[in-house]
Amino acid sequence: MEFILEKYHRRSIRLKGYDYSRTGYYFVTICSRERECLFGEVGDSKILLNEMGVLAEKTWRELPDRFPAVLIDQFVVMPNHLHGIIRIIEQIQNGDAAECGGLMNQTPTPKLVSDEWIMMKNPGMTLGKIVRYYKARSALKIKTMMNVSFFWQRNYYEHIIRDENELFRIRKYISLNPVSWPLDEDNPVNGLKR
Repeated sequence: MEFILEKYHRRSIRLKGYDYSRTGYYFVTICSRERECLFGEVGDSKILLNEMGVLAEKTWRELPDRFPAVLIDQFVVMPNHLHGIIRIIEQIQNGDAAECGGLMNQTPTPKLVSDEWIMMKNPGMTLGKIVRYYKARSALKIKTMMNVSFFWQRNYYEHIIRDENELFRIRKYISLNPVSWPLDEDNPVNGLKR
């Protein structure tokens, strides 16, 4: 049997040539392996997280502790995935972080975040490193604290948020995700169309 490289080669879904360490807002979706509903359920249009879901949410909230140049915006942990907006703020030459006034490539207003930035192991922080860290850390916590086998799906979906209208629209989408769960393509009842 002949090996066909194109058939087995995984292509990157990232925007070619884009620097994912740039300041700005990024919309991220991370799914559980095989989109298995492990984090809880939706009832009365609200997400009811179980212990696994609480650990996934807690780890997401802790991202700025590990990456001081990261701010967590709107997010929701759903039964089999997480939607969230990550904001990367600017790193200044001396190692401190500054909060950016607007969206992408705006002039920053200096604001010290933490002295821990200097001790950070990955000064070349990118969106990919942040998501990899989250997936590894949350999976380890779930496996250790609950003594279960857990894995995230390979890769993740990301979208670069380019303006305030898009940011508003995505925030609304995230906040309404539990309400729209009955129609969601990630809901197993709907046959997982991806």
